[in-house]
Amino acid sequence: MKLRTIFIMMAVLAVGATSCMQSPEGEKVKSDDATEIHFAELANTVTPNLALSKVEWLGTKPTGTHYGTLSIKEGSLFVKDGELTGGVFVLDMNSIVVLDIDDPKMNENLVGHLKSADFFLVDSFPTATFKFSTVTPLELSTEVEGKVNPTHRIEGNLTMRGITRRVNFPAKIKIDEQGISAKTPQFVINRTEWNVNYGSKSVFANLKDNFIHDEIGITITIRTE
Repeated sequence: MKLRTIFIMMAVLAVGATSCMQSPEGEKVKSDDATEIHFAELANTVTPNLALSKVEWLGTKPTGTHYGTLSIKEGSLFVKDGELTGGVFVLDMNSIVVLDIDDPKMNENLVGHLKSADFFLVDSFPTATFKFSTVTPLELSTEVEGKVNPTHRIEGNLTMRGITRRVNFPAKIKIDEQGISAKTPQFVINRTEWNVNYGSKSVFANLKDNFIHDEIGITITIRTE
């Protein structure tokens, strides 16, 4: 009986270890060479409500996860004939917040590390930008309660650490008399494609279990009302 209990405990621990090893969930966004951005002529410019708009991030490693938010410094959305046609957003990299660490000193240390040359090199690159001018409607599928059900696919250029790459991801977009709301399900980018290489097994050999997954989970919420 005791031996069987030990086997069960080992199996549970193995499952737990495997789950910790997983990278963030969501559509894996493959970046490519930057594309030219052409905003629609005569489009109306709408300013987002920065207090209601945000970027959420999630990073994982074998021993656990870290997550938090990133503020949008400024932005513009372009609307023509009642449809979203493009936008520009500037992200404040100095606004990185860690939400999973309660200890003030440990929290401060991680934020400082994320801002350092190991990660986002904020001293040299205090902002990141996303510009897009391709918004493609998706074929609507059955909505699943509690999940973000995308209505469009957005394609544009993400510039981070001075590197610009083209990305595309799904989003649920709604435009009505209340304004514009857009939210993405969590999607995943590969940080090494923007030279954020710290702790990456794909860049550095012999890290064993002392590595951080290349993938970062991203969720974006934009509101204008």
